[in-house]
Amino acid sequence: MAKVVIIGGGAAGMMAAVSASQNANNEVILLERNGELGRKIKLTGGGRCNLTNAREIDDFFDKVVTNKRFLYSSFDAFSNKDLLGFFDRIGLKYKIEKDNDFKVYTENDKSEDLIDALNKELLKRNVKIYYNKRVADLDVNMFPEEQILSKKDKIGEIKGIILDNGDKIECDKVIVAAGGRSFSNTGSDGNMYKILKKYGHKIVEPLPALVPLKIEESWIMNMQGISLKDVELSCKIKKKKIKQSGDMIFTHFGISGPAVLILSSYINKALEDGNIEITLDCLPNSTREDIVAAIREFPNRNVITNLKGILPQNFLKAIAEQAGVEEMKVNELPKKLENKLVSLIKEMKLTCTSTLGIEPAIVTSGGVSVKDINSTTMESKKIKNLHVAGEILDIDAETGGYNLQIAFSTGFAAGKDE
Repeated sequence: MAKVVIIGGGAAGMMAAVSASQNANNEVILLERNGELGRKIKLTGGGRCNLTNAREIDDFFDKVVTNKRFLYSSFDAFSNKDLLGFFDRIGLKYKIEKDNDFKVYTENDKSEDLIDALNKELLKRNVKIYYNKRVADLDVNMFPEEQILSKKDKIGEIKGIILDNGDKIECDKVIVAAGGRSFSNTGSDGNMYKILKKYGHKIVEPLPALVPLKIEESWIMNMQGISLKDVELSCKIKKKKIKQSGDMIFTHFGISGPAVLILSSYINKALEDGNIEITLDCLPNSTREDIVAAIREFPNRNVITNLKGILPQNFLKAIAEQAGVEEMKVNELPKKLENKLVSLIKEMKLTCTSTLGIEPAIVTSGGVSVKDINSTTMESKKIKNLHVAGEILDIDAETGGYNLQIAFSTGFAAGKDE
């Protein structure tokens, strides 16, 4: 019998509790700093709760931005198919949207359905859930220096945890699933980074991922609220071209939307070193020649009238103004201004100055270095019987249910008896 304490009642923490309780002899305690479980889960999929993705698990690796190799073991041990099978067993109804990148949602598009199902399963398994508990420190038995013969040796062993009121809970195993730093009002404020660093773990600087981007050009503020479908965004990072396709929207600070959020995860580290030029192709399936032909089709019309139906009218008005052709007839349009207008459609240059910051980011990039964690068991290579799972690890992925699957898979691995 082992006493297992899990820190954090999000996706990784709840799944770790399910996994640990598979051994009926284990006493499993789940500590949540809020008054409810799964507060951050409520934000996933725009509130619809994007549980996972129904693609083949091998396809997931292309969607993982950071440290994909670390996930081979946990994805193999508890794949998306295993997760959906688990949901079937606990009675959670879900749907697979094949025309929406195979994203999986709860049947009623309610995150509460997932949280309630997991909560009931935990209670059924006799998991003790303690709410409004904040962990101040770990209780670790540090080994004598003469016992540590190499960098590969563990430097201590877990004894329990210490709460902020001074209370101690002794245990045989601790699983840290406390989340990253984004959306701190959900409880994941990064406090556990400091504690884990104290016990020898390297913390990769936490950065925002899946986050809107700030743009320097002031004229695009005139396009606030305008959305575009199926655009292509590209930039160069250390001579490597980064490209992302999808929908986007202009905002009062810059750009957002699915394509922008995914791009942010690939450029967030480079933004720490300065501005990045992003090229926006509003019509990636049309050539410059195609657009010129559309503009010139009816010579007596206004320039932007000929582009109606191809792009949103309010967007056309904004770029026509920027090109200086807003009141111009096609037969009056000089080649120089035509080129300028076409360039705004095919290769609009946007100077990205930064992300919108860590707080509104969907996930955190960075965290506990995976080099300090066993990829099969999620056990710390520094502290015996200490395990780490979920977003607190230096792993992040694109949108589409991949980040929640990472949380469920690593949580499951962390909870298993070794």
